Amino acid sequence: MNRILCGWLAFLLAFVSLHAETMVGKYVVEYGIFGKMGMAKATLTRKEDRYEILMKAEATGLAKVLSGGRVEIYRSEGHVLEGRLVPDLFSKDIRRSGKRRIKVYRFDHPHRIVTFHETTYRHGKVEKEKNETLPYYATDDIFSLYFNLMDIMGDCSKPFDRDLHAVGAEKKTGRVHVRTLVGEERRKAEEFLGRAHCYLKVTIYQKLFGSKGGELYLALREDGIVSKAVLKDVVMFGDVRGRLIDFEEK
Repeated sequence: MNRILCGWLAFLLAFVSLHAETMVGKYVVEYGIFGKMGMAKATLTRKEDRYEILMKAEATGLAKVLSGGRVEIYRSEGHVLEGRLVPDLFSKDIRRSGKRRIKVYRFDHPHRIVTFHETTYRHGKVEKEKNETLPYYATDDIFSLYFNLMDIMGDCSKPFDRDLHAVGAEKKTGRVHVRTLVGEERRKAEEFLGRAHCYLKVTIYQKLFGSKGGELYLALREDGIVSKAVLKDVVMFGDVRGRLIDFEEK
């Protein structure tokens, strides 16, 4: 349960335009009789040619108890090149039950290399550390990819079906599959996501999602904001739903 509640929230505030200097989105995650299971707040700050994305997700209520008070904090920072986000650093900070694991990825774009340093803590003391080079190179992390995706896809109401790559996705290759839902699939998506400008199916091939392939269905408004999301076929839970409850541009 703990992996379901927080991790997938990282992908909700994803498709907004980049004209504002600061954008803040808040999402709630719900599941059937359990009600609210988690909350997430994501902030994008852009100043001149630099950007930072910060997302904090945490379990609430019963889920908080069962997950050991799990909190996940993600950060992507880098520069803006020709209107696109280019990450220099991506980090994951996961805390629960006296344990903490921090992974910091650093991009060497000229040499097409991504390295990471991982530190594991137990009750505030370092338990182990390691340094590695990823077996693949990607120009994006999971946050920069989603903020750049509208440029990659173009009109998201038209057919798009491609494998993309991002640090923080599938471990060996960074693979992410993105497909727009059109025709009959669009009509079916509207039944469980409500009316929207366009619909996407995003598959992240990693354990973080706890579902069959990590299949995440997204409903987007005309401005690119993800209004609703459904994570399909989560083990023991069925479908987990997320919805936007507040959004602000400054």
